Amino acid sequence: MTAFTAQYLSRLEMWGLLLSLLQGALIFASWRAWQRSTSNAVWRHRLACAHFAALALLPVLTLAVMQASVSHMAVQPPQGPPTVLPTVLDGVRANPGMAVAAVWLAGAAAMLWRLAREARALARLRHAPAPASVRAALRATVRARLVTSLPEIGEARVRSPQVAGWWRPRLLVPRGLPALLDAAELEAVLLHELAHVRRGDLRWNLLQRIVLALLWFHPVAWALQATIARERERCCDALAVRHGAHPAALARALVKLAEAGARPTLAMSMSQGGTALVERVHDLMTPPRPGTALHGRRAGAAAVSLGCVLALGAGRLVPVDGVLGELYLASAFGPTVAIQARDSAGSFALWVRQGRVIQASVRDRPVHISQQGDRVTLTDATEGPVLLLTVTPQDRVQWEARH
Repeated sequence: MTAFTAQYLSRLEMWGLLLSLLQGALIFASWRAWQRSTSNAVWRHRLACAHFAALALLPVLTLAVMQASVSHMAVQPPQGPPTVLPTVLDGVRANPGMAVAAVWLAGAAAMLWRLAREARALARLRHAPAPASVRAALRATVRARLVTSLPEIGEARVRSPQVAGWWRPRLLVPRGLPALLDAAELEAVLLHELAHVRRGDLRWNLLQRIVLALLWFHPVAWALQATIARERERCCDALAVRHGAHPAALARALVKLAEAGARPTLAMSMSQGGTALVERVHDLMTPPRPGTALHGRRAGAAAVSLGCVLALGAGRLVPVDGVLGELYLASAFGPTVAIQARDSAGSFALWVRQGRVIQASVRDRPVHISQQGDRVTLTDATEGPVLLLTVTPQDRVQWEARH
């Protein structure tokens, strides 16, 4: 990769990060509008996931629009011998995109490293056979038909019941769980964890954490990730209740586990504290009510979401950055520039890419090309040197006037 290509990509990335912050404000507004349009946990979870995906995909699509826009920004080469040949811009030498790219890469690498360590610790977690009472309670959940087959269950040094295992789910329970929960509470907790297995939440959570590592700089990404985690637990609470868990027993179990100091991890741990715990207990102890979404609210939310899609047009703003166009011409992504020129000695044609003359003709006859750095000599088999050129990486050409 040439230095110009690296600087072009870093500057393009800088634009992408900046526009993603602006688009994120629209996505946040859209998410809050949809959030107020429904009280259903399943739909709130789906909407949060959709907006999180939009937050990740919109910058990628915007970069595609930017690339399409910048491909039309090439400066037309001169048609005669110029008095001053433009060189690499000072802004290229001090490209702020390189610094922005370095900071973003460092943050993403740190987040991914942390995620890898967490996943490694989870994969290496040792477990012993679960107590007989826990295994009996798990077998009792068969009648709920929440899952087609029961996962392996074991007792491990964890603070809360949780689902682990990327391809073959296994259910881990903390030591002493039967002494902490009564039979109804234990069954409700196991049903909640089986709901995670049914929904495939562990793999989805891993994907979301990877995306979050790439969007570590974005406050909206953190807000949406927290919402997804909160609504995911409420969805599993509701699914467990629909398959036989007693709401009051599940609520009591949540409080007891929170008091025991359980903390959520990469695995699908059911324990949450603070406001999330209060909301879950309230949902479990409050009779379900029909949805109260209003068409007016939905229409307003749809209008804001449409604005997020239209924000893709922000990628058309890059022509205001002249340095980006210069870098594009000098990068590996730049086009092959065809130059048709004429002076007092006649016409000649050049095909130039990244400052290299790859083909040339003088008076419609092919000539030999000899290039050393930015100096190019075109020679004819019979006449010898016929044209002396200087070519910049941005495909700007200067030649010595012929007579």
